[in-house]
Amino acid sequence: MASVAQPKSTSPEQGQYSSDRYARLLLAQMNKMRLRKDFCDVQLQVGGRGFSVHRLVLAASSPYFSALFAGGMREANRDFVQILGVEADAFEILLEFIYTGMINVNVDNVQELIVAADMLQLSEVVSICCEFLKAQMDPSNCVGIYQFLEQIACLEMLEFTENYIYVHFLEVCVADEFAGLSKDQLVKLLRSEELRIEDEYQVFTAAMGWVLKDVPKRKKHVVEVLDPVRFPLLSPQRLFKYIEGISDFSLRVALQTLLREYTEVSKSPKENKMFSLLQPAKTRPRRKARKYLYAIGGYTRLQGGRWSDSRALSCVERFDSFSQYWTTVSSLHQARSGLGVAVLEGMIYVVGGEKDSMIFDCAERYDPVTKQWAAVASLNFPRCGVGVCPCHGALYALGGWIGSEIGKTMERYDPAENKWEIVGSMPVPRYYFGCCEMQGFIYVIGGISDEGIELRSAEMYDPIAKRWSALPVMVMRRAYVGVACLNNCIYAVGGWNEALGSLETVEKYCPEEEKWVEVAPMAMARAGVSVAAVNGLLYAVGGRASSRDFSAPVTVDSVEIYDPHLDTWTEIGNMITSRCDGGVAVL
Repeated sequence: MASVAQPKSTSPEQGQYSSDRYARLLLAQMNKMRLRKDFCDVQLQVGGRGFSVHRLVLAASSPYFSALFAGGMREANRDFVQILGVEADAFEILLEFIYTGMINVNVDNVQELIVAADMLQLSEVVSICCEFLKAQMDPSNCVGIYQFLEQIACLEMLEFTENYIYVHFLEVCVADEFAGLSKDQLVKLLRSEELRIEDEYQVFTAAMGWVLKDVPKRKKHVVEVLDPVRFPLLSPQRLFKYIEGISDFSLRVALQTLLREYTEVSKSPKENKMFSLLQPAKTRPRRKARKYLYAIGGYTRLQGGRWSDSRALSCVERFDSFSQYWTTVSSLHQARSGLGVAVLEGMIYVVGGEKDSMIFDCAERYDPVTKQWAAVASLNFPRCGVGVCPCHGALYALGGWIGSEIGKTMERYDPAENKWEIVGSMPVPRYYFGCCEMQGFIYVIGGISDEGIELRSAEMYDPIAKRWSALPVMVMRRAYVGVACLNNCIYAVGGWNEALGSLETVEKYCPEEEKWVEVAPMAMARAGVSVAAVNGLLYAVGGRASSRDFSAPVTVDSVEIYDPHLDTWTEIGNMITSRCDGGVAVL
C-alpha cells in the first residue's frame, strides 16, 4: 500500500510534506540503473567477480565506502577497485541491501553477512543480523554463537549472548556445544555472579562435565576450572561421593586431594589466612542465582465447604522470585497434608503427613534437574504434624501425631545410606509445631502438647552434643504456626489458639537478646501457614482464615512477604490452589 504524504505543519496557509514512497521509488530507480549499468562510474572486484556501481550511492551507504571514494585514497579516481576480505556471494547480498533496503538473512548466510557488513561498516545490516541471531538463539546453539561473536569482537551482541547463557545456564551446560568451550571461556562463565542456578553444586558438575568430555587433555586444567566453584556452599560428603564415580585414577586422586585441602581449611576458618582471603567471594551465594519457592501438598477447602470437605493435595506450585509468577510442577506421588518439608543437598524432601485419617511413614524426594519425584526410605514411625529440617548434612524428623499418641521421638535420615534411624526424643512431645535450623542447631517452636493445649514454649537441640535447651517462651500460644530463620533471627508467623482462633500476629526471637518480640502483623490471619526466607524476605504462604458461626474455615491462596528492614508485610501474587498445612521449600 502506497504511503500518503504527511504534513509537518498544521497551518492552513502553508505545510511541509514528506513522502516515504518517493524515497523508495528513488532507491528502486537507482537499482534499475545499476542493473542496466547506467551512470555506473566504478567497478568493484570482489572474489573474482565484478560489480558495476555508483560511487555516490556506496559512499552514502557507509563510512567505509565514503572514505574509500572521497577520502583522498588512491582508489578514489580508479575505474576498477578491489575489495579484499569479502566473499562475492555475501557482497552481492549486501549490494542488494544498499540499493533496495531489503536483505534475505538465513541460518546459512548470517555469519558471513555479519562479518562482511561489519567490515564494510553497514551498521544497519549488522543490527538486522543480530536480531536474527537473537530470534534463533536457544540453549543448544548459544555457545556456538557466543564463540563466533567473540572471534569477530561484536561486543554488544556478545554481551546479549553471555546474558542468555547465564539465564539458561542449567539447560546450556548439558547441551553438546558446552563441551566445545575453551578453558578460558568456561572459567569466565563459571565465575560470573549472573549465573541463574538453583544450587552451587550445579556449577561444580558443569565444570566436571567439561573436564570429563576429554579427560586426557583436560585433567591438567581441573584446578583452574574448579576455581570459580564456591566450595564452602557445598556439602563435602556430596562432593566426595561424586568423585568416587570417576573412573580415571589420577583425576580422582587429584580431586580427592583438592577437596581434602578445602575441608581442612573450612574446619578452622578463623585460624586459616587462606580461608579469610577466600571468604568474601567463596562463601557468598551468587547475586543472580534464581530462587524458587515451592508450595507443596497440604489440604484445600473452598467457601461453603463442610469440615469433611477438605481434600488432601498432591499438587506442587513453584514461585519464581524474579518473574513473580506461580506455575505448576510435577505432583507428589502421594497426596498429603500435615507433612514435613525440607531441602537437603539441593533436593526437596517430603516426609510423613496424612490423608483421610491415614497417617504416612513414606517419604519422597524432588530433583530440580530431572524435575521428578522419587520415593526414598520410609520413616520408622508414621507421622503427621511432623517437624522436619536439615542439619549437618542429615535430615531430622521430630515429633508429630502418631495414631492416638503424640510423637516424642526423633529420627535422622542419612542421604548416603538412604536410611532413617531413631536418635532420641524431645523433652516436650508436640505436633503441628514450627521447626527450623539456625547456625547448626534445631529449633522447635509452639505446637500442640500431648494434653491438647497450644504451647508457648520453644526449645533448641544440639545434634553434636545431643542435648536439648529450653528457650524463652513466646508472647502468645501458637499451634499450626509457620517458622523460618531470617538474618540469624527466628520468626514465628501466625498460627492458631483456642482463645483467639487464627492469628495474624508475628514474633521474632534473636539469640543475642534471648527474648521474643512482636513485629508487624500480617494483613490476614493465617493458621496452618507455611513460611520460608527468600532473598532476604519472609514469605507467608496459604493457611486458613478464622471461621465464623462454627462453619469450616476456608483455605486461602494469598501470599504475603515481610521486609525486616521496613517491618512491613506486602501481598503478592496468589497461588493457583489455596492450601493449608502444607509445606514450602526454597531452591
